[in-house]
Amino acid sequence: MRHYLALVLVLFITTPVFAEPPAAPPALVKTTALQSSLATPTQSFVGTLYFDRISQLSAEVSGRADKVLFREGDLVNKGQVLVQLNTDFIDKELMRIQSLIDLTQAKLDHKKKDLARYQQLLEQQATSATAYDQLFYSVAEIKAQKAAYTAELESTQIKKDKSVILAPFNGRILEKNIDIGNWATTGSPIARIGALSDIFIQVPTSETLLPFSTIGQRVDVWLPATNQHLKGIHKGFRPVVDAQTKNIFSRIQLEQMTHPYENMSAEVSLATNSESEQLLVPRDALVTFNGQKFVYSIKEGKAAIMKEMSVYVQIKP
Repeated sequence: MRHYLALVLVLFITTPVFAEPPAAPPALVKTTALQSSLATPTQSFVGTLYFDRISQLSAEVSGRADKVLFREGDLVNKGQVLVQLNTDFIDKELMRIQSLIDLTQAKLDHKKKDLARYQQLLEQQATSATAYDQLFYSVAEIKAQKAAYTAELESTQIKKDKSVILAPFNGRILEKNIDIGNWATTGSPIARIGALSDIFIQVPTSETLLPFSTIGQRVDVWLPATNQHLKGIHKGFRPVVDAQTKNIFSRIQLEQMTHPYENMSAEVSLATNSESEQLLVPRDALVTFNGQKFVYSIKEGKAAIMKEMSVYVQIKP
């Protein structure tokens, strides 16, 4: 009996007491009062980047490409040398024509001296008018011949100048169509260049939204691929509505973009209704779940959900 009581006493003393853990305190959140203001509701639309000005650069003269100084994707400046064609034959032609001009000039100088002497002889009645006239027209003929050679020299020099192919504007090389050793003919493609000053986003939207768009309005643009947030200017619409979807295409010009990619997707915030009284909430308060945006409000001391915020709420920083 003593052993039994001792065992019970030991078990009672050594058995731990499992107490309930203290409950976690409620999470602290920061709240702010909503404000109302006149604003235009917007919605994000997906568009495509394109270059509104593209040059299909081609050769104006024929020749072998000795130097190709660009690659696909390069950024180039207006006047930058892109291709240097071989000018060996043109250089020889320039030397030949220049020699003819020098020879003609020597003949002209000689004839002019003779003409001056005949002028004096004619005034002294020491020669005939016919002899003077023949020499006069001979000088005129040599002058005309020199002018023809000079024009030919200038034309050949233009060919040499055109053998250096330059970038027509500040842009990005979208396609490269030539390499060293290739023979370029007149009109053959050299490169396709998009102008950096004319980068646009083409955004399809319902034609019913046309009345709510303002040309010249600044809009927000987000490029998901590069995570760039840019500003754009609404430049109007393409004059054609899609026959099947009845979508109209807004043209948004981008500002200050240095590394554009043709056909890149972009999200643009465009107006979906007229200006009206709207709620303004901090951007950090906006929550996205299952593709829907909402914020939490305080109702009877507890959090309540306000949905459809993408349409009825303007976001402020």
